[in-house]
Amino acid sequence: MDRLPEEVILQILSFLEIPDIVHLQSVSRRYLTLSRDNTLWKTECFNHSRAEALRRRQQLLSAQDSRLAELRNAFSALPGGDLTAWDVSQLQDSTQPRASFDPAAEARTQRHRALANWEPGYPDEQLDYYDEYIHRHAAVKVGWLNMPVADGSDKEVKQQATGMGTLVDSQMHRPSHVVAPLDDGSVCIWDISARSTSDHGGGGRLVAQSRRGLLSGHAAEASADSHIIMTETGAVDTSQKGYFAVQSLLHEVDLQTLHLVSTKEYPFPITALSEASSQTPVTVGTNETVHLYDPRDPAFAAGETPSAGELIGGSVYSHATLAQPGPLSILHHDGFGPDDSSIWVAGRFTSLLNYDRRFFPRLRGTIHSGARIASLASLPYSLVPRDLDLVRNPDASISALLEARSQPGTTMLAAAEYKGKGSLELYGLPRVQPYQNRQTASASKLLSVAAHGGRIVFSDGDGNMKWVERDGFSHVRTFNISDRPPDAAANASQDASSYGIWSSTGSEMPGQGDIVQKIVPTHPISASTSNSHARNERADTNKSDLLLWTGDGALGVLGFGHSNPLGEQDDWHDAVESQAESAEQRAKEDAERQYGMAMRRALERNADEVRFVRGLGMGFTRG
Repeated sequence: MDRLPEEVILQILSFLEIPDIVHLQSVSRRYLTLSRDNTLWKTECFNHSRAEALRRRQQLLSAQDSRLAELRNAFSALPGGDLTAWDVSQLQDSTQPRASFDPAAEARTQRHRALANWEPGYPDEQLDYYDEYIHRHAAVKVGWLNMPVADGSDKEVKQQATGMGTLVDSQMHRPSHVVAPLDDGSVCIWDISARSTSDHGGGGRLVAQSRRGLLSGHAAEASADSHIIMTETGAVDTSQKGYFAVQSLLHEVDLQTLHLVSTKEYPFPITALSEASSQTPVTVGTNETVHLYDPRDPAFAAGETPSAGELIGGSVYSHATLAQPGPLSILHHDGFGPDDSSIWVAGRFTSLLNYDRRFFPRLRGTIHSGARIASLASLPYSLVPRDLDLVRNPDASISALLEARSQPGTTMLAAAEYKGKGSLELYGLPRVQPYQNRQTASASKLLSVAAHGGRIVFSDGDGNMKWVERDGFSHVRTFNISDRPPDAAANASQDASSYGIWSSTGSEMPGQGDIVQKIVPTHPISASTSNSHARNERADTNKSDLLLWTGDGALGVLGFGHSNPLGEQDDWHDAVESQAESAEQRAKEDAERQYGMAMRRALERNADEVRFVRGLGMGFTRG
């Protein structure tokens, strides 16, 4: 075997099962490299994808008995069906164009089209498909950061985080620390640096905490007063300095000393902050206005309080007044070259507002959405038009698809709510090309969205985290945050008899009712650093995880494998072994989990009805 060329060995590996390929990595350094060949794992990802399942379905439909055609057409015509090009052609009593009269040649052509259509990577992007396979099929595990204990608490009540920001490693270009304000007014920093062959990583340990009441302005012992103020925190973002919004105050904190640098007061409560960067100033969104943060601005010097009427009436200082209140997310991006300085603002209003930092506060343009957007993110690649779908449009060519992918541009991702349902929205820029998935995204509003490898991940109001392909609708997998195991101490203190249909609320169960309010990738995607630094590390590292901030004030790291993603144990081998689970088994587990959650929600609604009608009609009248 050692004398065989690499091409021959890779051909042999293509016939092996996934567990055998994983075990082969332990044989030698050469087989470790060959067993992680990018083309090999790209093929495996495609073979277990929904796109390949659709292609096989089309192939089976073409070979089935003609007597089943009528039943197939009736099923395909049902409302909400995901019609393929083959289904449409059959319903129209036409045939799909064939590559040749040779069935084998036609199957190869259709597979080649499906593979080109599914491929998430762009021409100048370096996706690691070995990691892609892990993220698509390995078990999902969440490691929770240890929160400080509340001062003077006999029951060891944990403090709650009222926001989350990250510190980025200047060399690795990825988050290395989590920075968060707590409900007692303090600021904490956790080390979540990735584990590698030369470093054990941070393990999620708490490395620093400021004094209590630093952000709330109250004494350390006045924790109750701090809790009332800190629960109204609008936003948090960090660079080498931390920016924390508490009601209408914006605090700048030196993260080296954890001391306040400055405090600026705005006329309305702060509801959104842009990302903090050394190259661009922070954009501050209040309930009624948008500002560019400038520490040199004397209008908001410490101790001064500008009046709201003076600001709206036209202060000499730069600000933009919103026609409708409620910005929730502000996005900076430089996707169109060094001359671009776009600021995108979205929120409870139904349009995305575009400002140019150079001509602020003049509004450069708007995009009407119709939905209320809670989170914005960006992908530094162009959005492929829907009419170039090679599976659903037999007239589209592969060359046209590749040309569209090679065009420069940016895709803006939005997590929104439209008429009570979740809406995942994609906007191709600079030429606006919108795509809005309001049918299959979620039954509840979306809260956060991010680009995660070759996929898009978002969270909803039911506690679900869903991964879809970059087309915005092809489902990859789902994980519910309520699946996390409850704390052992909480289990001991809870009475199981109090749960069930007669409990006061379904959210009293430990771990139930949790939602993910913010998602931050530990390996952010950018045009300049797209997986380039990962090549400098040895091949046995896989730490493209997600940072989570939940609705109950917990902070966690979502990883893939059976062990703790924070690396508190020697878990790298378990993480590799977890990939060996078959795609069918993972799909079955996801389906069972979703069914269980659906049944739980149905029982909770039934319990609400029982509580509502409790005692109705049971009264007695006295004669």
